[in-house]
Amino acid sequence: GGCFNSDSVAAIDQAVADGVDVINFSISGTSTNFLDPVEVAFLFAADAGVFVATSAGNAGPAISTVAHPSPWVTTVAAGTHNRDGVGSVTLGGTTYNGASVATAIGPKPLIDSAAAAIAGATAAQLAQAALCYGAADGAVVLDRAKVVGKVVVCDRGATGRTNKSLAVQQAGGIGMILVNTSPNSINADLHFVPTVHLRSTDRAAVKAYAALSGATARINDSALVYNATAPQTAAFSSRGPLLGGNGDLLKPDLIAPGQDILAAVSPVGYYGRLFDVLSGTSMSGPHVAGLAALLKELHPNWSPMAIKSALMTTGSDVLLANGSPAPNTDPAVIFEQGAGHVQPNAAINPGLVFDSGFNDWLGFLCGTRQLTAAYCPSITIDPSNLNLPSIAIGDMAGVQTVTRTVTNVGGAATYTPSYTGMAGFKVDFEPASLSMAAGKTAQFTVKFTRTDAAALNAYGGGQLTLTAGQTKVRVPMVVRPVALSAPLQVSGNGSPINFDVTFGYTGPFSATPRGLIPPALEAGTVGQDPDQTFNPADPAGTIVLQVPVPSGTTYARFALFDADVAPGSDVDLYVYNEAGVLVALSGSGGSDEEVNLVNPPAGTYRVYIHGWGLPSTSSPFKLHTWLLNSTAVGNMSITAPASATVGTKGTIGISTSGLTPATKYLGSVVYGGVAGMPDPTIVRVDTPPP
Repeated sequence: GGCFNSDSVAAIDQAVADGVDVINFSISGTSTNFLDPVEVAFLFAADAGVFVATSAGNAGPAISTVAHPSPWVTTVAAGTHNRDGVGSVTLGGTTYNGASVATAIGPKPLIDSAAAAIAGATAAQLAQAALCYGAADGAVVLDRAKVVGKVVVCDRGATGRTNKSLAVQQAGGIGMILVNTSPNSINADLHFVPTVHLRSTDRAAVKAYAALSGATARINDSALVYNATAPQTAAFSSRGPLLGGNGDLLKPDLIAPGQDILAAVSPVGYYGRLFDVLSGTSMSGPHVAGLAALLKELHPNWSPMAIKSALMTTGSDVLLANGSPAPNTDPAVIFEQGAGHVQPNAAINPGLVFDSGFNDWLGFLCGTRQLTAAYCPSITIDPSNLNLPSIAIGDMAGVQTVTRTVTNVGGAATYTPSYTGMAGFKVDFEPASLSMAAGKTAQFTVKFTRTDAAALNAYGGGQLTLTAGQTKVRVPMVVRPVALSAPLQVSGNGSPINFDVTFGYTGPFSATPRGLIPPALEAGTVGQDPDQTFNPADPAGTIVLQVPVPSGTTYARFALFDADVAPGSDVDLYVYNEAGVLVALSGSGGSDEEVNLVNPPAGTYRVYIHGWGLPSTSSPFKLHTWLLNSTAVGNMSITAPASATVGTKGTIGISTSGLTPATKYLGSVVYGGVAGMPDPTIVRVDTPPP
């Protein structure tokens, strides 16, 4: 199942009213929208003094997949721990090592599930057989006559890992070899038949052997070890850079154990079991929630952000596969681990904390343009200046200074700043040291200046450390230098729009229009998906629309809106390219969904509308599609400076004419003058009704 946004918000509000100190939210969420209903509910929970731990998501190892972008929550990535179940399977004369808690069986006949489908299987059923669908997934597709008494090779994906072994058991199989189809974690789950989970690099050889006549498999006894290299980032754990806030916020915040966690479970959903081995950021979040509860008990006067700060600034680095510390100045490592792996005992006495509250968060929302000017009379702040124990600048034009304020929660001390990494940047601190009495606060600035060694549009990484004796307060830093800092999107209603850009170079400058164009609309009706699991091979609760994207398309947007569906509906959006590869998805808690593709390759795209949670059996929908090319239609004009000076701002003016009332238009502003300019700023104009 899952939760409607309205139910989640009600539960959060009730928990706050009940006086809780900590909330754990082991559910994914938005990657971009700080004003998502659940994120806003957590905003007020944090304002009420409640620490909120949220799951970063399980869409790794792809970058920019991290969920729960809000700074007032602690977004937790998933790592490994040193306890592991290791095992192996012998196929003929070759042994493959993997993850397992199995007892030995075999040798027994081996069959690939792709060859074990029921007679007369459709293409969809053949695909399900390769994934070992079973009754728990609503599709019995394995032929018992082919499977009885055999070890079965199953591909990972689409269905639960243990559901696959259950399907094998129900079809009469006695063992399973689970193989990854792409780089991902291998997990020692509690399966229904003896199972070994292998890496994707073993898949081709295993399936080739299974296709041979007389193929056999012996699953060997597994062992529980306590010396596994750990912590490492779990392959499934979602990564940054964050899509929301234009990269001016680091997420995830930190990392905690989340792979192969022995956990108490409800017997209702786990076949009568009271405990199971689970993996996901849904497991790492509760670790941090529990640590926050302990810190709150120890320091009852600490705010949620002080607790978050203590956990972040005392973190340690994840490890590489060879056991050495990962390079913590590599931005890719920072985007995996955030501030690092939690160290509970060190967090008890962090020395300094970075605190923030409601007005700071409101200023942040104003700075990200997610609140209108009416809400932001005097408190707008640059998102990079929010007082967090991390520094992120997603669009640094030449030079930028950030400000931080620290509170001394230890004894009187003098802290001296230093840093590692940040190759290609000059980094300056002011003041050179902070002398602080217990309980006092102090402010410092960090100025970043790009040198010629820093490539445009590529992140640099480093670690800032404030040191006083044996106390070290560590803050991760990620900075992306750009030729031009410009908003990703500006919006209006047909009245003139003005916005500022910041120049990262000196030289000529231009800004030209594309569009504006109205959307192509395609209406339909989608049904409720009974199992609430999207699968392009399963038509239940899913509508697929073919959308030709012509050559020369510079920007494609596919969108759904709450106003076009039945009230209370949760309809999601998935976009696949012509080759059948998922290119993007949008699955927020409601039906305001949006997928954007920059310079998409030409082809016929498949857009899937998925009825995840509907108040009745079906809901109408209306797909909006905009396909921008390089043409200026003539209904939008732009004014802009003719030249740029590094570190200065320029104002872009937009005016429109001849627009049809009650229409959602899309266009863009294209920048020129130097190599390395950012993607065009998208212009959305929703004209009012007549």
